[in-house]
Amino acid sequence: MNHKASIEFANIHKSYQRTVVLENLNLTVAPGEHVVIIGPSGSGKSTILRLLMTLEKPDSGEILIEGESVWHTTRDGRNVDASPAHIRRMRGKVGMVFQHFNLFPHLRVLQNITEAPIRVMGMPRSQAVRRATDLLDRVGLADKAEAWPAELSGGQKQRVAIARALALQPRIMLFDEITSALDPEIAGQVLQLVLDLAKQTEMTMLFVTHQMRFARQIADRVLFFDRGRIIENGTPEQVLDHPQQPRTREFLNNVFQAS
Repeated sequence: MNHKASIEFANIHKSYQRTVVLENLNLTVAPGEHVVIIGPSGSGKSTILRLLMTLEKPDSGEILIEGESVWHTTRDGRNVDASPAHIRRMRGKVGMVFQHFNLFPHLRVLQNITEAPIRVMGMPRSQAVRRATDLLDRVGLADKAEAWPAELSGGQKQRVAIARALALQPRIMLFDEITSALDPEIAGQVLQLVLDLAKQTEMTMLFVTHQMRFARQIADRVLFFDRGRIIENGTPEQVLDHPQQPRTREFLNNVFQAS
């Protein structure tokens, strides 16, 4: 295994009951690389992100973050299941922005952002507040610190969700269809924010999206998934403009016709 990789999936298999979602997946993502994952619904795209966030556990295979196994560790020369503390530490390297924001409705915006740094990282409250304030300014919502999530538009909620993920200072950021619940104009604003973020940081980033223009702008590499397997893997120009596989061409034709 390549221990210089930021992320590595080695022979990952994942099923739900009798449905195979990921089949013998092998994938390596380099530090600082921006990888966009495209494909039809049910092809396993979001499952990859959920596995990295430890929201799901693979049936078999290994997931490594920065060369270290997420689910296993070595004890007395034997490969054993990792402790909850180890899994929490690995999860702390990864931040995720979800499709439906997932803000805490009973907490104000500032509290949504400070909660995890204080509780998970043990950050002093004053430091967490300073960081949250800086992040809100960065996403253009400095005036919404005391607002409730219900008072925000969809685009504003997604900006808060991005700030909340950044507050934990992750080394890897995951974005799961982050504009699918937004109207086109607001979606464009959120995607521009993410593009700016990608230029300003060296974080490794994985995106699941149907926004092909965005994929072309942000991706170092595009993966096309179908039925739990990588069908095509290359630069945006290779995959989006000159796909080699008939299934990729069929999918892209449908996407471009619908846009």
